[in-house]
Amino acid sequence: MKQEKSTETNTYIVDGAYRLQYISQGLTRLFPEIKIGDTCYEKFRKRELPCRNCPLLHKNRKTDMFYNEDEQTWLKINAGEIQWPGAENCHVILTRDISEHDLDEMCRFVNMKKEILEKRNCTAVETDKLTGLFAREPFFRQTEAFLRINGIQGGEYCLVAIDIEHFKLFNEWYGQKAGDRLLGEIGSHLTRLRQESGGIAGYMGGDDFVIVLPNDKEMLESMKHQITGFVRAYGGHTGFLPAFGFYVIDDIWLSASQMYDRAILAQETVKGNYAVRSAYYSSDMKTRLENNHVLLAQVQAGLERDEFIYYLQPKCNLNTGKIVGLESLVRWKHPTKGIVAPGYFIPIMESNGLVTELDKKVWEQVCQTLQEWIRTGHKVIPISVNVSSVDIYAIDVVDYFKKLVHKYGLPPEYVELEITESAYVEEYKVITGIAEELRNAGFTVLMDDFGSGYSSLNMLKDVNVDVLKIDMKFLKMDENTMGKGMGILEAVTRMANIMGLRMIAEGVETEDQINYLLNMGCIYGQGYFFYKPLPIEEVKELLLDENNVDYRGIQARKIEHVRFKELFQSELASDGILNNILGPIAIYDVYNDNVELVQVNDKYCLLIGQDPVDLAENVQVLEEIHPEDRKKMQDIFRRSFQRLAEGAEGTVRRKRKDGQYMWIKIKAFFLREQDGHKTFYGAVRDMTHEMNQFQRMMNCRNEEK
Repeated sequence: MKQEKSTETNTYIVDGAYRLQYISQGLTRLFPEIKIGDTCYEKFRKRELPCRNCPLLHKNRKTDMFYNEDEQTWLKINAGEIQWPGAENCHVILTRDISEHDLDEMCRFVNMKKEILEKRNCTAVETDKLTGLFAREPFFRQTEAFLRINGIQGGEYCLVAIDIEHFKLFNEWYGQKAGDRLLGEIGSHLTRLRQESGGIAGYMGGDDFVIVLPNDKEMLESMKHQITGFVRAYGGHTGFLPAFGFYVIDDIWLSASQMYDRAILAQETVKGNYAVRSAYYSSDMKTRLENNHVLLAQVQAGLERDEFIYYLQPKCNLNTGKIVGLESLVRWKHPTKGIVAPGYFIPIMESNGLVTELDKKVWEQVCQTLQEWIRTGHKVIPISVNVSSVDIYAIDVVDYFKKLVHKYGLPPEYVELEITESAYVEEYKVITGIAEELRNAGFTVLMDDFGSGYSSLNMLKDVNVDVLKIDMKFLKMDENTMGKGMGILEAVTRMANIMGLRMIAEGVETEDQINYLLNMGCIYGQGYFFYKPLPIEEVKELLLDENNVDYRGIQARKIEHVRFKELFQSELASDGILNNILGPIAIYDVYNDNVELVQVNDKYCLLIGQDPVDLAENVQVLEEIHPEDRKKMQDIFRRSFQRLAEGAEGTVRRKRKDGQYMWIKIKAFFLREQDGHKTFYGAVRDMTHEMNQFQRMMNCRNEEK
């Protein structure tokens, strides 16, 4: 209910979790049910998220004026930090309604009249011109009327919040007109869907849409796929994807803004996740939000008490296991929980603008460690620190690091800077310019997590970095996508080698992965196979033994690998020469319980005693394998798929043209997978003589017994 306007100043005090610690008498008259301990935005504005203008979210804005959409009035707020008994991170907030006279005076003096008048009259503008949908406040009003007038029961309708992720970048890449066309097309589609199905659609500004539709799963999935299709049609597959938050309306007496807040809570859980693009609201999301407010207060206190430290994870030579560098990884030395991993606290710090403060503390600690090692006579290897796009916009990163290494008397090559791939994609020109300045100042720049987001190989030709860190998650894919992941890794390493970029793989956990990387030409890695992140003192002990360290670091210059693809395509090797080099080979297509021949060379035909025409008449290989060996043959391909780098081998009996069986040894390597068909390379060798000799030897032994 709209409250009666008051010209007096109202005062309240909240802690870091938005809980009320003090309420003035004026507020208690306006809100009789309010009490100490209540959450301010829930009681004052019936919202499930903090106000966008809250001083706790914008601590650099202590005095401000904003439009209260609920009350349709302008407020002036003053805020400041205050010590309050029994509570932490408290702010005192004073609010006062701005009169019409004061508004007119301000308009004349600060050239704000147009904006203020637009805000004052926003309720008169029912629809947005670009999208044709209801504007924010009319949408809320229409939704509440629609649900309550029609006597709709809980669960019959669903509210969907839609956000186009990275839309700002879309506008920069494709232009404002293309962005407007995309928004208009989405608006037109939501209008058609609303008209066909019955419901309400709205445009919340920027790249945010909302629609209320019948809670029909098939309809909602269709809407999701169609909007995703619109966005893909404009932006291709470069990461401009919509995120969807669904709230099944179980209480029609909630305000529409609360319903929208719940859908937004669901939507936030999928942002940045390129595999999952939608989520449904659940009650525990609100609990998590409340817990996040408490966590935020604890994190702020932890920063003030210097509870954040860092661990070091070695980077290693894959051949020798020797350490070539170190990466600093932040940890929270919590007073009660012990050492806490960053996944627990980094998201809340990112969403509240505290990451740069944390990063600066880690950077300082790293420089202190390097200075101490030099002072005590230890040989030093570089330590890399993480730099986010938030840091680059918050401070002058180049100037900051120059002053930092000067302060501690460090050569800049001892402090390496890791900037995530996503930062390059989102703000390419800015980040590449900063990276170039850092390199000119003597720092080594690494692109972190390359391949984890939506960058392209074409981007590699333009990036000005020293080292690529490639993401080993591609080899953790399932059976249906493993082949694609391998292809991406091979393409990245090939391009990096051509360009002379240094390269390191992160997330190395198995010996198979090491063999695979070495075969691709990547000789450096970082992961749990070698070392987990370790406390500084443990790393110091490791470095005391110089046999553990390769002081040359990550090098780009190495003896050139034989490039088989280039060799096969060059004039150096004719088919005859390659046949002699490779011997009998075949390409197999394995699917379900079938093994088919796809391609063979001349040597294979000679070995089997059949020409290509004969082989084409019976491509089903298992029919030519001795019945006792067929499962063994299938097992060779199964093991080959599991051991990507090493492949698998086995000996089976195969029928020749004359109907006699011969022994052949097959060494199989997995190549790719598509539509359920796995393709394998097989090197084949005649083992009949050896197996006959072995059989004669076994017979002799049995006779002697």
